Amino acid sequence: MNHINWIVMACIVMWCSGPVNAVAYKSVTVTDGGVVSGTITFTGTPPPPEHFTITKNPDVCGAERDRYAIEVSNEALIHAVVMIKGVEEGKPPSPSVIDIVGEDCTWLPFMSVVMRTGGGRNGSPWMTVLNEDTVIHNPHPFELQPKSRRTLWNVGLPEKGSNTKQRLAVRKGDTVRLECDQHNFMLSWTKVVSNPYWAITAKDGNYVIDQVPPGTYTLVVWHPTLGEQKKEITVPKNGNVKTSFAF
Repeated sequence: MNHINWIVMACIVMWCSGPVNAVAYKSVTVTDGGVVSGTITFTGTPPPPEHFTITKNPDVCGAERDRYAIEVSNEALIHAVVMIKGVEEGKPPSPSVIDIVGEDCTWLPFMSVVMRTGGGRNGSPWMTVLNEDTVIHNPHPFELQPKSRRTLWNVGLPEKGSNTKQRLAVRKGDTVRLECDQHNFMLSWTKVVSNPYWAITAKDGNYVIDQVPPGTYTLVVWHPTLGEQKKEITVPKNGNVKTSFAF
């Protein structure tokens, strides 16, 4: 094999393998960890929901459906993901498999987080999708990249009980948007993370992340419509760090 062919082969391997610079997280005993907590809020009036008139399988999915881009309860922002970036070792890993269910023509849960186990495709997390409806669903996850989006896979689930398990082999991004090719109103989101230090806000907008090893990190909050905010935090031994964000 000549030099050019070696270069081409190397590029193909890197292209197929996914992120190669991801550092494998290490689980260790955290004896003096701190707690990071706070509240994520939204000020203003959320946009009206996107309205869908359902023409396919209305007997199962209903005739109409509203989809809210921003959900707020008393200014508390729901479905925001809070992550601590830069922690390479600490408490036991969070799950590397996320289970999605198609029920009542809705992907559940709407927001999820899954942890990768290392670099490359073999370190990519998994997604399982189960169809609990009596109509066909076609889960189609996209990796959102800086300037485009990329299909990860596309599998038909023709009947109730049919399921699939596939890797989320993201390469340039960490956000996965799950659609259904049969029903355009079905949508869910998954964040791919490299450590177990994350939380998803519920109706009160609060989050708590515990057993954080002492150190200085980047705290990130992300929402699929509102985008991302970051703050640098320093966690002391056995300390409590209060950090909130406002959109």
